Amino acid sequence: MAMPNQATEKLLKILKLEAQTGYHDRAVTRGLQSFAAAWLADAARNDIDPDWAESVAQEMREYSALTDEARRRAALDALVIRLRSPVLRSTSSQARSKDAAAQPARRPGEPAIKFATEHQTYNTLEMPPVEIAPMVTAPSQTTPSATPRVEPPPSSRSRSAPRPPRPHEAGLGLDAPVTKISGIGEFNAQKFARLGIHTLRDLLYYFPMRYDDYSALKTINQLFYGEQVTIVGRVASVRKHRTRNNLTIVRAVIEDASGMIECSWFTSERYVDNLMKQFAIGREMVISGKVTEYLGRLTFQNPTYEPAEREWITGGNIVPVYRLTEGLQPLLMRRVMKRVVDYWPSRVPEHLPESVRSELKLMPIAEALREIHFPRTMSLQESARRRLAFDELFTLQLAVLRQRQMWRQEPAQPLQADPALLDRLVAALPYRLTGAQQRALEAIVKDLSRPNAMHRLLQGDVGSGKTVVAALSMALAASQGVQSAMMAPTEILAEQHYKTIEQLFGAFAAHGAIAPINLALLTGSTKASEKRAIYDGLADGSIQVVIGTHALIQEGVSFRNLGLAVVDEQHRFGVLQRTALRQKGGTLNPHTLVMTATPIPRTLALTLYGDLDNTILDEMPPGRQPIETYWFAPPERERAYRFVQHQVEQGRQAFIICPLVEESEKIEAKAAVEEYERLQREVFPTLKLGLLHGKMRPSEKEEAMRAFAQGETHILVSTSVVEVGIDVPNATVMLIEGANRFGLSQLHQFRGRVGRGQHKSYCLLIADSSSAISDQRLQAIVNTQDGFKLAEIDLEIRGPGEFFGTRQSGDPELKLVGVGDRDLLDAARTQAEKLLEHDPELAGHPLLAEKVSAFWKHREVSDAS
Repeated sequence: MAMPNQATEKLLKILKLEAQTGYHDRAVTRGLQSFAAAWLADAARNDIDPDWAESVAQEMREYSALTDEARRRAALDALVIRLRSPVLRSTSSQARSKDAAAQPARRPGEPAIKFATEHQTYNTLEMPPVEIAPMVTAPSQTTPSATPRVEPPPSSRSRSAPRPPRPHEAGLGLDAPVTKISGIGEFNAQKFARLGIHTLRDLLYYFPMRYDDYSALKTINQLFYGEQVTIVGRVASVRKHRTRNNLTIVRAVIEDASGMIECSWFTSERYVDNLMKQFAIGREMVISGKVTEYLGRLTFQNPTYEPAEREWITGGNIVPVYRLTEGLQPLLMRRVMKRVVDYWPSRVPEHLPESVRSELKLMPIAEALREIHFPRTMSLQESARRRLAFDELFTLQLAVLRQRQMWRQEPAQPLQADPALLDRLVAALPYRLTGAQQRALEAIVKDLSRPNAMHRLLQGDVGSGKTVVAALSMALAASQGVQSAMMAPTEILAEQHYKTIEQLFGAFAAHGAIAPINLALLTGSTKASEKRAIYDGLADGSIQVVIGTHALIQEGVSFRNLGLAVVDEQHRFGVLQRTALRQKGGTLNPHTLVMTATPIPRTLALTLYGDLDNTILDEMPPGRQPIETYWFAPPERERAYRFVQHQVEQGRQAFIICPLVEESEKIEAKAAVEEYERLQREVFPTLKLGLLHGKMRPSEKEEAMRAFAQGETHILVSTSVVEVGIDVPNATVMLIEGANRFGLSQLHQFRGRVGRGQHKSYCLLIADSSSAISDQRLQAIVNTQDGFKLAEIDLEIRGPGEFFGTRQSGDPELKLVGVGDRDLLDAARTQAEKLLEHDPELAGHPLLAEKVSAFWKHREVSDAS
């Protein structure tokens, strides 16, 4: 069967409604004969043969003239056959009777065209009759109509033939600017740019955030409260009036042959005239929306609308809903998307090997891009989403596995550690290593002894002892005559590492385990004279270990022989920054150890950090006290404040985390300042409070954290910037406002800021609202101290895509990966490994090589921004 045209698709939807309502010629106001003119205009726009279009229009007029239901049923059946048949569509009106006669004979009772419902099948000749109510306002109903929803089965719902591009658009490539598309001038292009859309390719890959299903086309008397539906009717009246808060309400009464219903729109004055003009009296309109109720009557509030004579973007369809920006209207967005999706997906080359698509039963890329934007059914939308989600994961896996291959080939100076030296260093520690720390150290020592560069990820929960493992590794490197550098994301964290490692190195030397190690601290706050001395010491090799921030990768820094680079909280650094530190190693690459206190489930660690060998510190040092965690309702807030006051009176300190504000960092900072002022003025007037938020200058942040660390302030009021990077042993309370707005990983990181000293510590969660998912998260954090278990729970709740969505610098952007896609994670890695085994350079797959290159380029741009 040929692909239906958009004009015939619209007419078929109306004919389906006519069959559903019992062949009373009431699917559209004033019958099918009144719709014939709109059909002819539609047909002309879609390049349909005018003789054939006129013959269809004539059949519509003849249908309205019939009075006998059986004859109408037969006429409608024949018209549906003509519209669906590729042969009849191309014949002239004179030949149609001969062609119709050539159709195979139908046995008595055999359906000609079938429309499926949920439980049974109807056809256009044998639909159950429907009682038609008189033309009055639709009565309020609270239960669905008994009339079955009529919908063709997925196999028969073929996609409309795409409208060809306009002449000036035909030669455009995927990287053409959006201004080349009709409807997007320079003014609208600025709005699209705010969404990150600059080219036609960007439009294709700007996916809907959800869908509204308006595929149910009904008459007004069939509507019931709460359903999403489309109606077609004539504008009977339209009026406007102003509300007390200076908004304008436009109300239009829409009628069809079965009844009337009022539609209302709340709008500002500047849009009123255009809206009133759209709803000219007598005009046929398509209304799509959710049926609501007002004063006992069914109504539509703020439904979408479009003239019946134009192409239906919303009416009778599953409609994409996109994230918008100020001034960009939903219907304009859909019309632009429809133009692009009709034509340009076929220009996107298929990059997945046929063997992969076949084995995993994935859609072709062009079909997936069409179905993700304008799906014929939600099952096809899900198939499209899974294909595109697999693309995201597969590209990521190819990128990190190729990176792993290249890194394993990088030459490095092998560091052969003396086993006796390692034993002496471990014996000099003031405590015993956990089994997990010992296993991590063994893996690192083995890596360092190889002539190829180590690239290892060390994952450990807060307080699991990552710094000790790094210090031992750097001491071993120093014994081999090479330098080490540790880079931390903040000055205060760098200072904390410096103090800890200085004490450990001192203990090593005091016990005679190793000669004294020359250690330095380099940050943005280091005085100029000290910086020059440090630069010289690094260049001549006299400084063996340096701890620092981004200052380590500045242009003036050079090492005589950098053998080991340690990156702490590596997700805070981008690819470019980590690469810049490695490149300080000179002709040979330094071994690299990256550390994170953010627990990541094993499956996602393989995906996100597949380029690194992974070691997990899954044991806590003995004696670490659990942090008691309590969940408070908003009315119990005063009780939580009293507990904080009591702890401060006992000589302790506390953190108070402000609620997350998603709109912008600027708004969040303003809210933090207001909360700080309220707490200082009304709640803790006798205490000294500090403030920390993302819009403060780096020097101001460092000063706020330093004042708190030194006990100058009792309570630090902060946004989420405190999540990583401050170690205050005297802090015993973490109070989190709006705890329901944070993810499990963030909540666990906040909690890890306390419990670092000898005193009992507490985490107080105050939720400002309740939902099934947020309650599940809060209960999990109350019940569980293990960060890796919490990460697994978080993955189950949010799914891989949203888990990655809280990404930091350089992490991948996974737009479509969902909760149920853990199988896709495994499949993507398996297929990537299989492909690279046979084609390690991707020489035989140039399109995939381009995507991998674009992946790294995107991460570099993300880092730079």
